[in-house]
Amino acid sequence: MTRTPAPRPVTARPKDVDWSDIANVRAEWPISKLDPNSDLRKWEQGLALCGIDDYASMMQCATLMSSALAHSLYGEGIVHGDDLVNTVGNTLFASLGSPPDMKTFADSAQRAARLVLTLIRENGWQPAHMGGKGLFDRLVMDKGNYMLLCQAIAPAGRPWEGDLKAFFGVPPQVLVAPLPDAAAKEQDKVVDRMFETLQKAKAGDPASEHHMRGMSLWGNGHPEEAMAELSEAAKLGDVPAMKNAGDLAKEMGWTDQSLFWFESAANAGNPPSMWNMAVFSLNAGDLATAAHWYKRSAEAGLADGYAALTQMARDRKDDAAERKWSKLGAEMGQTFCMSIYAFVLALDTEDNGDVPTLRRAREFAQQAAARGDSASMSLAAILNFRLGDHDRGRRYVQMVVDSGDPDEIGSLRRHGLL
Repeated sequence: MTRTPAPRPVTARPKDVDWSDIANVRAEWPISKLDPNSDLRKWEQGLALCGIDDYASMMQCATLMSSALAHSLYGEGIVHGDDLVNTVGNTLFASLGSPPDMKTFADSAQRAARLVLTLIRENGWQPAHMGGKGLFDRLVMDKGNYMLLCQAIAPAGRPWEGDLKAFFGVPPQVLVAPLPDAAAKEQDKVVDRMFETLQKAKAGDPASEHHMRGMSLWGNGHPEEAMAELSEAAKLGDVPAMKNAGDLAKEMGWTDQSLFWFESAANAGNPPSMWNMAVFSLNAGDLATAAHWYKRSAEAGLADGYAALTQMARDRKDDAAERKWSKLGAEMGQTFCMSIYAFVLALDTEDNGDVPTLRRAREFAQQAAARGDSASMSLAAILNFRLGDHDRGRRYVQMVVDSGDPDEIGSLRRHGLL
């Protein structure tokens, strides 16, 4: 019997893709594949490559920084303000780097260019004569660059059909930006620290120079050389370099070295490294030490530590600890903690109908719901109906339906709301 050959993977993009539709750009950068911590680390590596003008480094820079920029397709993103403007500019410049053959426009570069063009349009930064603020006019309107950018948004195989004017003429979409939380604040700190390191490196600070060289080598796929540079920066007292050395050692499978640098950074006050120490301890089955490091990370400003403590309390059915840690995390704006604490408060009111507490529960549930937590959407619907606000309750019911979460839809049915 003749076997049917397996289909060959399709690598070419469909000819009829409309890149002016943000949904198609999002499809190239699905939210399920984005991870804030990992993508922020890629952004650091990309930033270190910005000053290197060889083609391979520029292509790698565009790819790495795009991972961070892609979060902005779904809301506030992980890079903000002037940092966002600079990252968009650097990524655009890198994606347009001249290849050795002076002809190739790599698929990865076109993908980065489409992402950047979309963010330029959504923020109203397109050329002034196309209705924008003209932040990148010089770069976009350069004749050679303009032709390449038109090609990036054109149907496959028909580069002459790319129309930047029509692309920028599509009205921006109002993005649903989640409320800023403690994790977002920590990401902002990372961005600020990395720019500070870059400036210090340019000014000749030895530790910063080693740090930036290490990140550049890491981004260009030279992990062992990168580790040598990061370790040197760490030995000179650069705490973020200690954390990055730990991340790189972990990526390379060097567990002992990773643990050493994370512990060094944690003891020097680096919250993400405290978190990593907690994870190491948890994986080793040492719950007491894990709780210690989670608590230290939370007290140092990383609210995810309270979320971890809340989950640990839930796992051992410790209601008092669950209430304590979820309350602290909720007050810092941690989504999981807000969701759990809203349920805790709602349970408090089941028998006595305490309206102030019910309203406080509703507030936390609504904030968590705004960040996409479907269980909180369901609770917000129930609480609004209990408080007599049926119009708002129905809006949250619809949010649950739109989320497609079968468990929460079932919960609303059990409560008679569907």
